[in-house]
Amino acid sequence: MRQRLFLRSLFGAAIALALTVQLDHSQARGTAGVPDRYEGSWVCQTAQPGYNIVPPHADPSRPATSTLTTPPTVVIHKFTLRADGTYEASNGKGTYTFDPSTKTVTWVDGPHHAAVTKTELGQRAQGAPSIGFVMNKRYYGCFMPKPAARR
Repeated sequence: MRQRLFLRSLFGAAIALALTVQLDHSQARGTAGVPDRYEGSWVCQTAQPGYNIVPPHADPSRPATSTLTTPPTVVIHKFTLRADGTYEASNGKGTYTFDPSTKTVTWVDGPHHAAVTKTELGQRAQGAPSIGFVMNKRYYGCFMPKPAARR
């Protein structure tokens, strides 16, 4: 009798734990996405400096004059945020959660999960929405391109 009671209570505890974990995962995925004005396609950019390169035919006795400099470049990253808590980037899809109190986005899974940090929603001086984040130790500023004018 004691053994049956013990097994039943153990089974009940396992079911309760499974339901709790399932609720935690559904809350972590977030049922509500970002506010309406932040939904849509985003274009993000950061600057990358040029580099000094020593060509193979350079004279090692004159290091100051034997280098080539590459021009600085702009790195572009595009993604789309959806209201259901999902996002799509060029390298895959994933989910995110939005914290309205701090106006931050947490990337739950997908390509942004490990690569993108410190994602914050903001507003430009003229009132347009903006997003900023850090990826590969560089700050990216994001904007929403205007939709093409209809003819």
